Amino acid sequence: MTTRVLLAGAGGEAAGRHHQRDMFAPALAASGLLDVAGVWPGPVGADGYGRAGELAASLDVPVLADLGEALAGTDAVVACLDPDALDVLLDPAPAVPVILDKPALLGTERLAALAEDPRANRLVAAYHSRFHPGMVALAAIVRTGELGLPHALHGELLVPFGDGPTAEGDLRHVGVLALDAVAAVLGPPSGDVHAVCTATGDPATEAWTLTVLWHPGVVVTLLVSRGQPGVGGMLHRYRLMGSEGQVLVDLASPELTLVGEGTPVGYGPSPVQLELETLARGGGGTTMADLAAVSRLIDAAELSAADGRVQPLR
Repeated sequence: MTTRVLLAGAGGEAAGRHHQRDMFAPALAASGLLDVAGVWPGPVGADGYGRAGELAASLDVPVLADLGEALAGTDAVVACLDPDALDVLLDPAPAVPVILDKPALLGTERLAALAEDPRANRLVAAYHSRFHPGMVALAAIVRTGELGLPHALHGELLVPFGDGPTAEGDLRHVGVLALDAVAAVLGPPSGDVHAVCTATGDPATEAWTLTVLWHPGVVVTLLVSRGQPGVGGMLHRYRLMGSEGQVLVDLASPELTLVGEGTPVGYGPSPVQLELETLARGGGGTTMADLAAVSRLIDAAELSAADGRVQPLR
């Protein structure tokens, strides 16, 4: 029996993205475990409200304007909603998992409030890097002590231009994928951070270098950047060093390059598909409390990049 998934909202229109159509719907279609039950457009006037009908038609599912009816016929929710529309979704305290796209954009204060909000106790973040099989294996290696005591982790994340630069900055849009993946391996951050941010190219895209004392005795370094328009390829890898060995995990592999296309294509289930299959069926992921800790690190990194000093997590 498949799990019925409600697509809540088609937000991101103002920012030029459509993750329900371009990311979540293809992952749901590729899964033999999940089915789209319908589309809830959100309250009238919500970001993306006008394109919810087009999304539903493309998937051959109904538009469910009544939230109570929509939730009654679903086992999980994938939400792309602006903050006000999210409040509307949470008002009936959904009893099913609610998988929220780009929650780091809500900011630390709002995330901390959601962590304490009983309406949001099934709310989880849609950051898929932690669900890559290589990252799952790396987290298991740390838990079992196979490499001894971890003392350093280095990560690199370079993404294509995609949606382009954003007002909130790429640390909250792109870097959070790497930070959440590291948190899946090492647990929540608790130490100091130093950050350097440069912006180059036309249009200017950001490149971040982070050095974090993640825990006492455990240093994390991350390089995060966005490529220029027309520059393909992706780099996403982590090297963990422990007292008894080290391991490299490449999240951009395995992949195939199609003849005539020249574009690498992932091999096997995508991390987004694995994420949805896990979270929609009640598996563990990033809670709002988990993400609030990462968001505090991002706050500290942004402050460090501005003043050049090492900053504590507040």
